[in-house]
Amino acid sequence: MVISLLQSKQLHFPAEKKPVKAAAHHPKLEVELSNYGPQPRLVLHSTVPNGFAVVENEVFEGKKIIATRGFKKDDLLYIGKAALMDLSITDHHYKLNFLDNNDTHSVDDFANSSKSGSTSKRQVYGWDAFMNHSCEANAYFPLLHRTSTEMYYQAIALRDIEAGEEVTCDYALFDYECNGHQIEVCACGSKKCRGKMYGFQALDLNEKVEILHLVDDEIKDLFFAHENIAVFQSLLPQGVDLSTEDDGVKSLVATRNIEAGDVVFKNRAHLVPQHDLECNKKFLLEMRGRFHLLDSENHFIHRGEYAEMPGFDVFMDHSCSPNTRQVYADRENYVMYASKIIRPGEKITCDYMALNNDAVGAANTGTLAFECSCGEANCKGVIVA
Repeated sequence: MVISLLQSKQLHFPAEKKPVKAAAHHPKLEVELSNYGPQPRLVLHSTVPNGFAVVENEVFEGKKIIATRGFKKDDLLYIGKAALMDLSITDHHYKLNFLDNNDTHSVDDFANSSKSGSTSKRQVYGWDAFMNHSCEANAYFPLLHRTSTEMYYQAIALRDIEAGEEVTCDYALFDYECNGHQIEVCACGSKKCRGKMYGFQALDLNEKVEILHLVDDEIKDLFFAHENIAVFQSLLPQGVDLSTEDDGVKSLVATRNIEAGDVVFKNRAHLVPQHDLECNKKFLLEMRGRFHLLDSENHFIHRGEYAEMPGFDVFMDHSCSPNTRQVYADRENYVMYASKIIRPGEKITCDYMALNNDAVGAANTGTLAFECSCGEANCKGVIVA
């Protein structure tokens, strides 16, 4: 019996949380709503935490946030707070007062749309409202806690940040559609600049998958629902790792000495019914909290009425003289044995033309053909798998 795919939301598991390397204080954000006069007035009071400053932006009109000391990758920069406010009562105007290095600054702002996912409320930030967008940001902001009136979040460094460097975020991580506040011409200047910022929804599929592990759960759920996504989860076994080359190509490599005849790993394949392959469903593999886009033609083993999605070993390279052989126990479970010595750092390979399941008499129907470049003396030339 072929087990049909569950709904993507059921298959999704939360990304593994990395431990942060430093503690940070909660910046204060006080909300003052006065009802004097014909129009209610909203004022927010915020304090810039140690290690940061709000300064004038020399590239375009406005302000930016810089680090006043260095931070390491994965450091907790600070814990932030935003108010969830119905700004229609103030005609979408509010004032932000922020204390920076004992100096008080005041700015007026206007918000014409919702960023909270609600038609009536908007996320209103304190001092870090001045953080600019970058398509290659150096910080991200996982949610800690949310109520009907406020939300707390962490600010975590995505890479090392030097003193004096601007601290940036990718607006696509928490803005699905932008709702009237798009960036028509992005000025981030990064090597990965997308040219504009229209929210997560406007990114191409590869861009979405690349940052998916960083986005708000609300955006993740919208993405899974709108794009007909199925998510598989897989765990790398002990002694095996995933290597990524400069061109982005991924390979399975050994992290231990494996002798000929040893078990390299055991695995259980996901069985995908044919109708799920024919309904334009998109498939993602989640490993170690990161998502990988799968191509059913390249990454699945097709058996006729169903296909196998192996899991982590979809990234195993082909060789006409492989260092493993695959032995099935039944329709789903199999063992990879070493056919020769495999040293740490060496790629783990299999013969794509030898993936028949002899335990149940299921052949590999061969939907993929490519010219082999394994370089072995017995190279078959063209591989059909």
